[in-house]
Amino acid sequence: MKLQLLWRSAHVLGRALSPQAARRTARIAGAVEGLTDAGVHRVALRISPRLARENPELVKVAPEWGTPSVLVRRQGLRLELDLRDNLQAVLYYAGRYEPAVRRFLLSELRQGDVVLDVGANIGLHALTAAKRLRELGGGRVIAFEPASDCLTKLQAAAERNNLHVEVVPTALGERRYDAALRADSRYDEADAGVRSLYGDGAVVQKVPVIRLDDWVSEHALPRLDVVKVDIEGGEVPALSGAARTLKRLRPRALLVEDKRIESSARLHAVLDELGYQATGEVLDHNALFRPEPLLTASVGRR
Repeated sequence: MKLQLLWRSAHVLGRALSPQAARRTARIAGAVEGLTDAGVHRVALRISPRLARENPELVKVAPEWGTPSVLVRRQGLRLELDLRDNLQAVLYYAGRYEPAVRRFLLSELRQGDVVLDVGANIGLHALTAAKRLRELGGGRVIAFEPASDCLTKLQAAAERNNLHVEVVPTALGERRYDAALRADSRYDEADAGVRSLYGDGAVVQKVPVIRLDDWVSEHALPRLDVVKVDIEGGEVPALSGAARTLKRLRPRALLVEDKRIESSARLHAVLDELGYQATGEVLDHNALFRPEPLLTASVGRR
């Protein structure tokens, strides 16, 4: 109840003083709520215009509190955030974003690992992986992200935090072609986290699409250990275009967004054909897959 009053007071201050005053107050409320994973989810419900309508009992974050640039320190990283974007707004107000994915990366990574972040956005998870690998003594992080504004933020954040992330400015699919990166009509065009090759909104930019198999072959990638794929409905084509790589390099963990009922069965079927099975763990809408021998050995040790 006290938390609801704090959220409501943000609106009062926004009307009486300024959006900045509202934002600061909402940040305090969000930081308290974001101490738990369930609280981070509630903050996301407060922010998303689509999800907010489905949760009328929650006090909402007002769109006018958004700002295209605010410098913060979150999750041990110095970042510049655009609060018109849902992902970045959740990180700003709750202090965390996809906490289960972050915990997975921190516990899963080993010295020397090669990590692939497909759909890196502003690089939160890629930067987390790079920081962890530096602490462990070394490794490599490769981020695929086609959106130019996200790339700019990712590269600036890597420099600001003295971290190395190899950025590839392309989308991944099952063939090579040029595509339109589109906004989602349910969200603001500035909301980078919901853009996709399959969106129904305005065209944000033209982007190249390549197969991961081709990129790996051209760059002679020697190993691959952990892969995260979150590309707003494009997961199946991207994995199909990575079949040779996944069969040859056998990364020990695939973390793939799996929240669309209409494509879930196909996603699991494609990975099954490649020798990967779901572990049953779902981390912030991302399902964890392991190669069959590794999964079997893991189950046997329980």
